[in-house]
Amino acid sequence: MSKHSRSKTVWRVILAIVSVLVIVALATVAVIYRPTWIHADSPVTQRSSVSRTVSPRQLETYCPARMTIADTDAYGDSEYQASNGNIMSSARYASFGSVFRSSVGLLGADEATSSLVLNKDDAGSDDDIFMASGTVDDGAQLQNTRLLSASDGTGAASSVMSWATEGDLKGVSAASCVAPALKQSLMVSGTKTGMTQQLVVANPSAKATSVNIKVWGSDKSGALALSTGSTLTVGAGKESVLNLAAAASGQDALYVTVSSVDTPVAAVVRTIAMDGLVAKGSDYAVPNTVAAKTLAIDGLTEGDAVNLYVYPFRQADVTVSWTDDQGLKKTNQQTLESNRVSVIDLGSVPKSATGLTISASEPVSVAAKITNDGDDDQADFALVNASVPMSVSAMAVPDHATAQVGITNISGDERTATLTSYNSVGDTVDQREIALQSGASTTVDLADINDGDVAAVSFADPDQSMVWNIRISQKDVSDAKLAGVSIIGATDLKEAREQVLANQNMTVVR
Repeated sequence: MSKHSRSKTVWRVILAIVSVLVIVALATVAVIYRPTWIHADSPVTQRSSVSRTVSPRQLETYCPARMTIADTDAYGDSEYQASNGNIMSSARYASFGSVFRSSVGLLGADEATSSLVLNKDDAGSDDDIFMASGTVDDGAQLQNTRLLSASDGTGAASSVMSWATEGDLKGVSAASCVAPALKQSLMVSGTKTGMTQQLVVANPSAKATSVNIKVWGSDKSGALALSTGSTLTVGAGKESVLNLAAAASGQDALYVTVSSVDTPVAAVVRTIAMDGLVAKGSDYAVPNTVAAKTLAIDGLTEGDAVNLYVYPFRQADVTVSWTDDQGLKKTNQQTLESNRVSVIDLGSVPKSATGLTISASEPVSVAAKITNDGDDDQADFALVNASVPMSVSAMAVPDHATAQVGITNISGDERTATLTSYNSVGDTVDQREIALQSGASTTVDLADINDGDVAAVSFADPDQSMVWNIRISQKDVSDAKLAGVSIIGATDLKEAREQVLANQNMTVVR
């Protein structure tokens, strides 16, 4: 081999060795250091956490259909057949505050075809109140409200009423419309002979859901085994009905929870009482999700018969007191067993008393059955939930109703709140300061305001010291000398807020 060939070979070996060393070095650097321009999808910060406070901008409320008996089929002699009689219904729909649009339509119908849109009479008015009235004769209604912004004092507060002077539903039944939720609790009167308890579960969503029912009774502590099963399937835009009187018979009262698996639902109980062929009243039981150590019930009047239903989650010492314009008058004190509904018969409401306060050593859920007697042994009753104070709340007065506001101060000091009344087109017709000493209660007769044209009422209580509701009656029923009473509770208009925590991990896109 020539000298020149050996020189070229040496250089090739040297270059090969250098190339291998360079490649190894670059590979080592690539493993240790990867510049962002090589992998643009990888974040500088691998993980981060973001917290936000959110509020809903779209609200739904379910307004139940008019009261109806469980079985309308005709059997035997027509003189002894069950009948809805001349049952009629009305509804009042209201929305308050920063509202873009609020409309009402049949449950399950397309929102675009809603038959009723709430209107504001004066677009330049400072009062942001949208109103409409209608009926629930054709079935349950769903109110959809879209908000411009979420804030205290913004929301929907609507109500329905049924009344009859003939048939098996003589009297008055009324309820505030219900906001759907994944879990709701209801306090229900007894399932003894003569009582019909229809649990109606409505699913306003576009997806079917399975609902689990749990019931606690008055006979013993602990949940009851239901004879009809404990699960309901509710179709999209549909209602399902469970007969509680058959599922848990022979109880003096029930505490019921309704839990949905997939979508929020709305639940009410249609309660009807009969003594043979004599009508003994009807009313709606609506969700009672408030458990507290101090609660109140308003809307009472002298001569009412009161049965109190109390459900303690733990053993509790409970004290019940009548309230009037002078303060508290203790009437009953008991120690109650946990996870069992206790029924306390308080007898007749004494003269001047207009409310009740309930004080307990542990949080309790409370409701009451208020009974009135009419002619020919007929009677009617109201089912009302005990409540706690709210900073801002409202109620709609059903069309064709006569109403009286009841208010109780459950705080330890004298307090003042503001009651504002609106007419059927949403204009303010009255505003007054309500001053009450500790433990005192009072009433305001809406028939004395604006010649009785009061369609909605709001209550501003910045100290959160007062509980209020509305007692409903109806002129046709009163003129027929029949008992007719119902009590509807306030709707909280405090902004609903939820803290949402999101953990980001952008490496999942690599």
